Amino acid sequence: MWQDLYKAAFYYLLKLGVPQADAEDIAQEALLSTYLNLDGIQEGKLKAYVLTAARNKYTDYLRKTKKDVAVSIINVFPQSTFSEFQQIENKEVIKKAVNRLTLNEQKLFYLKFILEMSNEEISSYLKTNSNTVKTMVWRLRKKLKEYLKEEEKS
Repeated sequence: MWQDLYKAAFYYLLKLGVPQADAEDIAQEALLSTYLNLDGIQEGKLKAYVLTAARNKYTDYLRKTKKDVAVSIINVFPQSTFSEFQQIENKEVIKKAVNRLTLNEQKLFYLKFILEMSNEEISSYLKTNSNTVKTMVWRLRKKLKEYLKEEEKS
């Protein structure tokens, strides 16, 4: 379980543009913080807590080092995380379709399909209603299907 949470935090930090060595350190700090506060975390919200802790640790890191925030668009996806899109052989088509999404849609795509978070975890992370997340995911899927159809035709 802790290894999965570490990987989730690590990949999340990489997508934020954190250098690999720094992402490893920040992910470890986020897990340590999570472990120390384990009693106060609601059931089912552990992954959201870890990602929030990672983001906050990264913000602290930036304040300490006074570096500029570099937001990275999703360009590389781990091969094993395409559970819903595995039937599509050409992952380049998926990358092109995802790159056409807005930054917020890409963030939702990352949380839902790369980190495989539940709608409740995403709603906790985004601080919104789970029904809103459900609607956003439905619209995201619809939009991606349209983009994928367009990419396959061209």
